[in-house]
Amino acid sequence: MSLLLERTSVVLVEPQNDINIGVAVRAARNFGVPSMRLVRPRVADPEEILVCAPRSEEYIEGIEIYDDLDSALADRVFVVGLTARSRSARWTVLTPPQAARALQAASQEGPVAVLFGREDSGLPNEVLDRCHGVVTIPTNPEYTSLNLGQAVLLMMWEIFRLQSGADGPGEEVGVVAAGGAVPMAALERLFQHAEEALEAVEFFKTDTREHILRSVRSVFMRAGLDDRELAIWHGIFREVPAFLRRKGLVQEEDQSSTKQ
Repeated sequence: MSLLLERTSVVLVEPQNDINIGVAVRAARNFGVPSMRLVRPRVADPEEILVCAPRSEEYIEGIEIYDDLDSALADRVFVVGLTARSRSARWTVLTPPQAARALQAASQEGPVAVLFGREDSGLPNEVLDRCHGVVTIPTNPEYTSLNLGQAVLLMMWEIFRLQSGADGPGEEVGVVAAGGAVPMAALERLFQHAEEALEAVEFFKTDTREHILRSVRSVFMRAGLDDRELAIWHGIFREVPAFLRRKGLVQEEDQSSTKQ
């Protein structure tokens, strides 16, 4: 098994139908992706999943189930999410072949994930905020909707054919995969410290918090921080409320900064 396939997890966010989970299992197995994670599935009955993924008992038994997305992504160093809709936020938008190459580059540093959303609504913005890249599968613009199994199948095929050499040399992909390999759990702590620092200096105005935090996330997700850079930014953001406390500009009890 290639390193990319070995280190890739299919992550289904709030799947609503066990038959669709079964189709996704079948697609992942078709192309040699050994790991699947479910975030808050509606049911996830192994017998129902097995209906569309025969002879997959061992694979289904190994599916990991999480109560929240951050826990499911905590050990991942690179994440892409599938969406059919155009978005106004400044995410890095990739084609499926570009995403496969970005995942391949990142998998040299650590485990990666490919996210798929609910059957009825896809991935919301707050989930895409946790992605290094957003993937859109080209379709007929008059009918863009793919079901969950189709989306998993197409993306896993792109990964598989890249590993098999059928994709050729291809183009270079300018995404953060070639940079650092910081796990998502560490990035989430950084974003928390950034929010606390901005809150301490009263940077947020009416109705601006969500927009500003999304922009902050977008910048750091594209930056490809390494461990040293991450530590520097942690230090910067944590020093802001600490400085204000030392100068007596805020009360100690007003600060609830989380230790790294």
